[in-house]
Amino acid sequence: MGVASELVLYAGCLAGTPFPKYVACAAESGFDAVTVWPLMYRRAISREGLDPATMRRILDDSGVRVTDLDACGSWLPPVERPAGEEVPAMFRSVWSRWDFFEAAEVLGADTIVAVDLEGGRARSDGSFKDATVEGFAQLCDDAAQHGLRVALEFMPFSRITDLAAGWTVVDRAGRANGGLVIDTCHLARGGWDPDLLASIPADRVFALQVSDAASVAPEDLQDESVYHRVCPGEGGLDLASMLAVLAGMGVSTRVGPELYRSGWSDRPPAEVARDLAAATRALLAGR
Repeated sequence: MGVASELVLYAGCLAGTPFPKYVACAAESGFDAVTVWPLMYRRAISREGLDPATMRRILDDSGVRVTDLDACGSWLPPVERPAGEEVPAMFRSVWSRWDFFEAAEVLGADTIVAVDLEGGRARSDGSFKDATVEGFAQLCDDAAQHGLRVALEFMPFSRITDLAAGWTVVDRAGRANGGLVIDTCHLARGGWDPDLLASIPADRVFALQVSDAASVAPEDLQDESVYHRVCPGEGGLDLASMLAVLAGMGVSTRVGPELYRSGWSDRPPAEVARDLAAATRALLAGR
């Protein structure tokens, strides 16, 4: 599958699906692995009557593993906001890093995804505050004590807006267990530079999340990211060029769809998972 070392179903695709069904859908559709959100983990315990050991047994019995826990936001200084303005609920950090480490050990995950969940602006123009790099470096150091990697995901509606910003943080932190998550939609919306991408060491690309979108960016990129991305091959992004650069770099990493569409909650989750698997395989095969 070219750049793909394994096929991963990302939690955001079936965020509302009960944990046993989520894992079963992934296995039945041929995914090798899944990722888990804190909300999904907590819901499985509080509403679905599972405990962490049972969740791990469900995974083991299905032959599907957890790769990443997504996403840790407790590593950056908070944003000063106008009175009354709050972080959208879905972007609030609900776990400390220690909660992530504990769940990773139980579920067998090897990577924690780090994001900026509060938003703001901080492009890679040399003005990064030391706290940003230091915060990532400390998260990596803490994760290393638990045998974990930390994958930084840049997002155009965050303070780490683009590939250049994300790589600046990872590179300056200088931690062997620190790398990048590359989301194709975020990469495109950040105005990606193929030469910059090609200059990044292949082994620092910890994951590739694939989705498609309109060729012209909407005004609200956060809304697009949450609700309006489409399956690979159904939009206007140049995904083939992105994969070609990654392949030329010698990247071999976990790859999977990361998108949600309004209305998917009304479809059988197994059907959604099959469609996502088929679209991802077609992209990787160059079809």
